[in-house]
Amino acid sequence: MVLRQVTIVGLGLIGGSYGLALKRAKPELTVVGVDIDQESLDLGVSMKAIDWGTTDMARGVQEADVVIFATLVKAMPGLLRAAAPHLKPGAVVTDVGSTKSKLVAELRPLLPPGVTYVGGHPMAGSEMKGIKGADPYLFENAVYVLTPLPDADPAAVEVVQELVRAVGAQVLLMSPEVHDQIVAAISHLPHVAAAALVNAVAKREQTLPGIFPLAAGGFRDATRIAGSSPEMWRDIFLDNRETLLPMIQCFREALTELEEAIRSEQGERVYRLLRQAQELRSQIPAKQKGLLPGIHEVVVTVPDRPGEIGKLAALLGINGINIMDIEILRIREGDGGTIRLGFATGEEAGRALKVLTNNDYVAWLKS
Repeated sequence: MVLRQVTIVGLGLIGGSYGLALKRAKPELTVVGVDIDQESLDLGVSMKAIDWGTTDMARGVQEADVVIFATLVKAMPGLLRAAAPHLKPGAVVTDVGSTKSKLVAELRPLLPPGVTYVGGHPMAGSEMKGIKGADPYLFENAVYVLTPLPDADPAAVEVVQELVRAVGAQVLLMSPEVHDQIVAAISHLPHVAAAALVNAVAKREQTLPGIFPLAAGGFRDATRIAGSSPEMWRDIFLDNRETLLPMIQCFREALTELEEAIRSEQGERVYRLLRQAQELRSQIPAKQKGLLPGIHEVVVTVPDRPGEIGKLAALLGINGINIMDIEILRIREGDGGTIRLGFATGEEAGRALKVLTNNDYVAWLKS
């Protein structure tokens, strides 16, 4: 299939990032946006994430070779129902939903003859929301799971793989069922734990006012993902509840085991559980974006001068180094402060460290 037009339904963070990445990689491709919000469409055009946009589903999809649904999962069946009569034979439908089994069961009956569905889930995200947070490099080096059904047209699967590679991601094929079991364990459960941790500490704040202003470092790192969209994660939890609930029970049992060891002052048992977690965590790959993207970090001290952070970012930028994340760790008026810089790969972090030290910054890799 020669790709001429890709239509993205839903111009939020993921949809907007997809459009930016596609236009960067395939400028000859016509990228169309469909959204109920005209302001998002106008912004998409001005950002060059799409060539043109419309609130009219029929107009947006009728000439599309590929239609990407980048909305909340619960909205996708209704949107496909609206789009289906206008899809041309040979078109391919895909999505970016975080759950798959239930979605496949709902979407498959809605497909018109000659149209193939290939489920997708990019393992990339951000705490940012909306098209204003769109990033053309969001999918760079990310794992992108595709869940084609056994009877899917191989040519259609290859078309979606081509788009995934174009936006810089790495294709991983698996069944919808296996996908949902894996993400329940290593994506959905961590979000449950992060939200519960923040809410638990919030309850203590009633008797210990001022607890959150002191929360930094480990607490901030452990709860980072609790800053994601509550609406999106509500739908994910409910859609994948059959596989998520057993994982929550498993987590509860692990927490109870540690609690009992602490209560009974079994120091050796506490040590064994912590040591086991330490050893298992060390086996997690750190050089690839996955369900919870790994970040390679450099810590740098900067003087207390106006524009110093901008100067730092510009220095790395002119050396072709992209900062994935940035956080001010400590700042003291007159003395300067400490900044944490996050990079997508260890190689980028190493290059950044070399550039910074060569320019007389005090910097080090964070282990």
